[in-house]
Amino acid sequence: MQYGLRKTTLDKVGEIAGVSKGVVLHHFKDKSTLLEAVFRQSNTLLSDSFIELCSHAEDPYERLWAIVVANFSGTIFNRRVCQAWVALLGEVAHNEHCQRVQTACNARIYSNLCHELKHFLNKADTTRSAHQLSLLIDGIWVRGGLQAEPLTSAAAISDMEYAILNLLPADTESTARHHEARRKMENVGSILLGSKAYKEKAFPSQ
Repeated sequence: MQYGLRKTTLDKVGEIAGVSKGVVLHHFKDKSTLLEAVFRQSNTLLSDSFIELCSHAEDPYERLWAIVVANFSGTIFNRRVCQAWVALLGEVAHNEHCQRVQTACNARIYSNLCHELKHFLNKADTTRSAHQLSLLIDGIWVRGGLQAEPLTSAAAISDMEYAILNLLPADTESTARHHEARRKMENVGSILLGSKAYKEKAFPSQ
């Protein structure tokens, strides 16, 4: 986030952490290993966020929106983090370990989406819609890191809402339940994921 990927060296990592480069090398044999650890930590953070929110979800509507809010919580979805994520993604094609971590993360999000969408759609539409929504999640994160104007958490969630309401049955009652589920999960997210303890867990150096 501070230096970009190319200018991030193990010396600078040690300097920020308050340790020598030798100590950094004790835990990470090279920069590639460090990048893998960053991928694992960021994906674990997203997974933990969903688990936290899902524990307060009471039906498929709320669990679906728990997935959305977990991916775009204001605590982790901001311009600096998105820019860092875009830089990291550029390394995936060149790092086998990062590829495995990212593949597992994508599979987890797809599986979570399928698990909830099956309550609204037939099997074929469930898998297709889960694929489309998972692509949209990735696309919003990339757009958030590339465009000049910051993309807010609320705007990202609204983009997801538009897609969901066009992919799923959208009668008056269903639409109202989606709106209510979004409001609840955003409120729960602002409390749980916006807490000081969670922020320290997400970004311990800040």
